[in-house]
Amino acid sequence: MDSLKPGTANLCASVLSWLFDGYWPTAEQPDPGPVRVPGQRHCYTLQRLLAVGDVADVHLASAENEPEAHYLVKASRVPEGGPLLDNERKTLAQLLTAAGETTYRKYLPTLIESFPATDRIAKRINVFRAEPGFRTLEQVHEQLPALDGRHLGWIFNRLLTVLGFCHRQGILHGAILPCHVLIHPGNHGLRLVGWGQSVKANHRIKTIVARYRDWYPREVPTKQAAVPATDLFLAARCLLYLAGGDPVTNWLPDAVPPPLQRFIQTCLLPGPGMRPDDAWAVLEEFNEVLRQLYGPPKFHELDLS
Repeated sequence: MDSLKPGTANLCASVLSWLFDGYWPTAEQPDPGPVRVPGQRHCYTLQRLLAVGDVADVHLASAENEPEAHYLVKASRVPEGGPLLDNERKTLAQLLTAAGETTYRKYLPTLIESFPATDRIAKRINVFRAEPGFRTLEQVHEQLPALDGRHLGWIFNRLLTVLGFCHRQGILHGAILPCHVLIHPGNHGLRLVGWGQSVKANHRIKTIVARYRDWYPREVPTKQAAVPATDLFLAARCLLYLAGGDPVTNWLPDAVPPPLQRFIQTCLLPGPGMRPDDAWAVLEEFNEVLRQLYGPPKFHELDLS
């Protein structure tokens, strides 16, 4: 049956509980059957729950008219989730238009469509193309708690590249966190996802990811304007996290080469005016540090098998 319709459709309470409130069928409860989500472009059949966030859930799905393709259906489940997903839609539309057919496009998720749905609260559904082989930094860290500096190099290089592009469009991501950075170990690809908290430069970041509350620089909880240095602070904390350090205290293990430690700490200074604020300039400086430490760039396989 069609369990979710765009626009003002009213949905059955049991299916809503499953789709939006984190419910998943168990042996003790009846399986409600396939949940189909009709969008404007495709009708999606939900296959399994992949992730539960503060305001939305992400499901792996297939499309009836494209049986070989896979999609990520991101559905808000609380009132504040709808505006965040709509903000994500608007931001990605602007960035993807600016990227055109350039290589910057590959650093962004492919937004297939976005549409509203209504039952007891207004909701929004964002649908993305699912691409195999990508893992969040959380998954990488769980398997390898401390990466070699060479792997830190290519990951941070790509993260700075996408930030440089986005900052030139006047957009801040606002939540550069391990759950929002995906890498492909095989081809060294990177995707920056989770654009719901994005803002224009020099605007306040109004919402944070609760479980990473202690990661944010002080301008965020004190409701000051966010700047490119805000994104770079969070990106540096992701790098420190992958290196096996403590992102809350900024501690780094001795195994991290001193020049790399000094570089990371520069991006983590307390005041935004004290930190670097140009991702392109930071990328150039970072690549020079890598050259001094490891020589010319070379592909280093990251084995997560």
